[in-house]
Amino acid sequence: MSLPALLAEIPYPRIDPILFGPIRWYGLSYIAAFGLAYLVLKNLARRGRWPVHPDKVADVLFWGILGVFLGGRIGYMAFYAEDKSVGEWFNFRQGGMSFHGGLSGVVLAYFIYALVSKIRFRDLGDGLALATPLGVASVRIANFINAELWGRPWDGPWAMRFPVYKIGETWDGRWDVVPRHPSQLYQALLEGLALFFVLRFLMLKRMWGGGRIGCAFLVGYGAFRFIAEYFREPDPQIGYELLGMTRGQEFCLAMVVLGLVCFVLLRKSRPMPIAPWAEGGAGTTPGTPGSPATGAGA
Repeated sequence: MSLPALLAEIPYPRIDPILFGPIRWYGLSYIAAFGLAYLVLKNLARRGRWPVHPDKVADVLFWGILGVFLGGRIGYMAFYAEDKSVGEWFNFRQGGMSFHGGLSGVVLAYFIYALVSKIRFRDLGDGLALATPLGVASVRIANFINAELWGRPWDGPWAMRFPVYKIGETWDGRWDVVPRHPSQLYQALLEGLALFFVLRFLMLKRMWGGGRIGCAFLVGYGAFRFIAEYFREPDPQIGYELLGMTRGQEFCLAMVVLGLVCFVLLRKSRPMPIAPWAEGGAGTTPGTPGSPATGAGA
């Protein structure tokens, strides 16, 4: 590596992955993710932009928690895990969650909820799409603290050398000798913060709805993750696959295609009317006079 690059390399700000006792930052990141989702959905429900009463948001969120953990684990074991033996499926201490599996679990859980509750799944999905990216950012930051899912080798100005951890063992002070992209942070910024503000603008400023926010999430997450994967080291047990893509890129490409197809199918879909519990806006359509979602405060 060149001397200028060596001098510009940023030291990795090591934080112990274990906060105290059995409490790990990774576990706390999921608690933070669901907490942030609750706040976003509660805000949408109060505005009348989500078909769930504000008092029932916490109960409805439980379906999503169940979908994330079941779908995430099944997705990881089915598509990423090297050892697929029965015992490993329940070996949670070794970690292993798949975003695409978790997303599939959430979609299935809320599709069932929509059928049981007799509400439009597309309206439910719009709020869930907006509530997801901040949680993604939280988990990616935990990936960074865990020094996992790190980036590809790089000798650029903000490259980092990560500590080498082994699950269940005390860190022995060993560091990876190769400087790498801090790709976890790229993903936190792109799939998390950037996607959240794009979707928020579309939903609360442009008054999109009727399933189109869900479509935008599929396209936006898929595109951002596809780009970020070029800086992330592929899973060692899988490597590169079709046309030099990683498996994550293959799933993201499918997300983009699915999102675009749904856009076409829902091009004439209108947002749900403002819910009756939204003060001053019952029955109006977002973006019309009398709607509480319009104006500078949206």
